Amino acid sequence: MEKTTNSQGQQPVAASKPLVQGVHCNYIPVADVKQAKEWYMRVLGVTQVRPEGGIVVLGNGQWLFLIESKDRPNANFTTDDWNETKGFEMFSLTFATEDIVALHESLRQHGAEVEPIVDYGPCGLQFLFKDPDGNRFNVWQVDRA
Repeated sequence: MEKTTNSQGQQPVAASKPLVQGVHCNYIPVADVKQAKEWYMRVLGVTQVRPEGGIVVLGNGQWLFLIESKDRPNANFTTDDWNETKGFEMFSLTFATEDIVALHESLRQHGAEVEPIVDYGPCGLQFLFKDPDGNRFNVWQVDRA
């Protein structure tokens, strides 16, 4: 096992597996929870946990909490550290899909702001879109079988 030191650079500490195993859920700021939940269910095909509230479930069981935001319109931020574009509007998360073409078409049919699908070779197919609140997301399909 690799030996490391603690934050003060003192006693050796044995490195082990990460203490966090993954992301259990994400929180998405929205203006109207009911409208946002209806849109996510209709367009993305997610299901609701219960009729009240804004919790929806992705196909892999991960939860998204659609939370009314009083002071922030969306989860986007601007960065110069993502690609060659200065002032790039960064997405807050990437959705995985097994059918990127069908998802792209569903978003287009429902009037979402959708960018073209891009083929990144071994990294797979990707595209960006925004929900009605302006939250920008990436979509990724690795397996093209």
